[in-house]
Amino acid sequence: MPSPKLVFSSLVASLLLIGTGNLKANAQSAHDWVEQALGRYQSQIWGGDRLLPGTTEFRKTGSSSIEGRYTMNEQGKSVPGSLAQCQAIQVRVMRCVWNDKYGTGNLEVTFSEDFSIFNGYWGEGSSEPGFRWSGSR
Repeated sequence: MPSPKLVFSSLVASLLLIGTGNLKANAQSAHDWVEQALGRYQSQIWGGDRLLPGTTEFRKTGSSSIEGRYTMNEQGKSVPGSLAQCQAIQVRVMRCVWNDKYGTGNLEVTFSEDFSIFNGYWGEGSSEPGFRWSGSR
C-alpha cells in the first residue's frame, strides 16, 4: 500500500495537470471566439431619434489586433465610420472605439453563442455606452 505522502503528492500533481489543461483550453477558447466573431453583420444603430440600418464589420489586422468599420443609412445617405482598439474583455464580449463624422466614443457588444447576432451599446466620448447597436448575419 502506497504511503499517504505519495498518494497526496500524486493527487496534487494530477490536479495541477488538470488545472493547466483547463487554462490552456480556456485560453484557446478565448482566441477561438474572436475568430468566430469576425465578419460582416447587418446592423441597427441608434442615431438620434431612431434605429438606423447599416452594416458592421469586424476584421483582424496584420498585427492580430481587431478593428472594423460600419455604415449607417441616414435619410438615404451612407454615413461611414471606423472601429479601432477592439479588445476582448470577456468571452463573447468586445469593446471598441467608434469614430465617424459625429464624433468618437465607446462601443461594447456581446455576441450570441453561435455568433449569428450581437447586441451592444455605444456612448459618446468617455461616457458609458447606453445607445443601442445590434447586428445579425
